[in-house]
Amino acid sequence: MREYFTEAIVLDKKNSGEFDARVFLYTKELGRVAAKITSARKIISKLNPHLEPLNIVDIRLVHKNSFQVIDALRKERLSLDFLKIIKAVQELTMENEPDFPLWTILQTLRQKNYPNISVVLNNLGYSPELASCVICDKNPSHFSFKELSFYCNGCAIQVKTCLKI
Repeated sequence: MREYFTEAIVLDKKNSGEFDARVFLYTKELGRVAAKITSARKIISKLNPHLEPLNIVDIRLVHKNSFQVIDALRKERLSLDFLKIIKAVQELTMENEPDFPLWTILQTLRQKNYPNISVVLNNLGYSPELASCVICDKNPSHFSFKELSFYCNGCAIQVKTCLKI
């Protein structure tokens, strides 16, 4: 059993079972991590409010067969403006694969600098500058996480799961 104490950005949280939940984090040392929160949905839960999406937390994790949250303390909350970036990190990163340049980009969110979603996509290997619309070969203005494809304004209307870049 290993214990980790690190800073993390909460990407997402999903209910699991009657009282438990799973939280998805991005950390400098571990990359994207999915961890179990025991009794998160009980009214007396002390961890649940700290582990909401867009929070930056100091977190203690234990890993035996999987990660489990032992302790968490919210340091600050990011603006809803960064939701697209957080979704990109959640959808396009591999679990347990740290990416220091991506972590550095995410740290700029704390200074209220809004890195363009294109910067994050480029760092993850999806460069909008080198891409073209998969349907008509025009310059892209939207990205689909579901299909991992770029689309222009006209073609993005046909695809419901596109995000403006």
